[in-house]
Amino acid sequence: MKRLVRLLLIVLLGVMVVVVGRTLLLPPAAYNNAPVSLPEGLDAQRAAESLSAVIRLPTLSHQVGAPASQLAASDAAFAGLRDWLAQRYPQVTANTEPLNTGSPSILLRWPGKDSQLPAALLMAHQDVVPVAPGTEALWTHPPFSGAIAEGFVWGRGAIDSKGSMVAILEAVETLIAQGFQPQRDVLLAFGHDEEIGGHHGNRRIAAQLQEQEQGKRLAWVSDEGGFVVRGQIPGVSQDVAVVGIAEKGYVSLTLTANAQGGHSSQPPAFDETAIGRLSQALQRVGDAPFQRGFDGPTGDLLASFTPAQAFGYRLIFANLWLFGPLVEQQLAASPAGAAQLQTSLSPTLLRAGIKENVLPPSARATLNLRIHPRDSIERVTEHVRHAVADEQIQIKVMPGGREPSAVSDVRGEAYQQFAEVIHQSFSNTLVSPNLTVGGTDSRYYEPLTDNIFRFSPLLMAREDLPRMHGTNERVGVETLANASGFYYRLLQGLNTSAN
Repeated sequence: MKRLVRLLLIVLLGVMVVVVGRTLLLPPAAYNNAPVSLPEGLDAQRAAESLSAVIRLPTLSHQVGAPASQLAASDAAFAGLRDWLAQRYPQVTANTEPLNTGSPSILLRWPGKDSQLPAALLMAHQDVVPVAPGTEALWTHPPFSGAIAEGFVWGRGAIDSKGSMVAILEAVETLIAQGFQPQRDVLLAFGHDEEIGGHHGNRRIAAQLQEQEQGKRLAWVSDEGGFVVRGQIPGVSQDVAVVGIAEKGYVSLTLTANAQGGHSSQPPAFDETAIGRLSQALQRVGDAPFQRGFDGPTGDLLASFTPAQAFGYRLIFANLWLFGPLVEQQLAASPAGAAQLQTSLSPTLLRAGIKENVLPPSARATLNLRIHPRDSIERVTEHVRHAVADEQIQIKVMPGGREPSAVSDVRGEAYQQFAEVIHQSFSNTLVSPNLTVGGTDSRYYEPLTDNIFRFSPLLMAREDLPRMHGTNERVGVETLANASGFYYRLLQGLNTSAN
């Protein structure tokens, strides 16, 4: 017995040595301790006034079939934005080539010194989502006022993503005025329908570039995505710049159950009704979660901030071989954490019945899935089919799905340069790659580049994130100016080495 206890103690001691050793051997966290100044020539007040003006143009994107009056109003707003851009940014207008997009989307080419090099593409979108009816009075300042107050610019689109568009334009205007010309061509793409899928905006632009450039690739693409977040990573005191290096796929499935209809006074067994059969199938799907794991972008995310964590957290995250199940359980307990670990599934539509005393002959549910890069449309569809386990439930894949994106290489030169510019632009800030759980227009450019970075250079505290698409959307005046500084340095640092 003593021998067994001694052996267990030796094993325990060995495990402790490995755990502590791996923790102590982590490389130091990489971030810039020095204060960061706004590059010369950029003006925070001017940027705020520019964003204020563009917010006042209600460039709403509408689904097909929207009332003609709404479509006409948006068309006028998009035309007004194009005219405003030409007047507000005379250097951009004089030194870039506007390329025809056949839509309200804007595509500008800023010629570089060497047109043979792969071009770089900066993206943002002009369109915004509507304000939920009945919530207008909840706004501190009217949603399309563009009010500059309390140190913020208020209004729909300030975060998503007119703020980024203005920051890009302020940087380009300033650089041109200072006589700067990039080494390579720079493309500026401002889509008009990102919020409804980008099918007539950036999808067409990407196809147009593929055709016109005759196979010429892009060095990298920068689009919206993660933010500089504060106070949101356990055990990390620094801000964290979250850069999306991949995005989830998307598919919707319909589940349809058919049964004998009739009067509700004489129903068959519950599981023989259309609604009963369907509800039980949905419950089985809910009880069959998708595979979870730390592979891919999620693993890169954890590895990037672990060196900066307090010792207790660092010990756990540096030893996922031992504590992985515990960390996985904790992450999966929150919607945001679970979305990083696995394919997510949401029941979004349910249709059945026409009257409370009539058994419907059919019932249909729609499931929306956001697909992790380890999965595919075929694989998740088969997963749902296996979970339903009922041949009388018809499962169909709805059109419009897309596979998960490729994963950009965080060890590649392009990402390393991108991360270095973030360090130069934001003091006391880590850079962390991650998986973008929503969709962006950048996916359309996958055939043209291996390097897509989804990052909006705006500082967001925890309470700021719900404002995007929500009430009281706003961006700090200083935050907007710092975003301009980021794009200024990103463009200034273009060189011939990335390809």
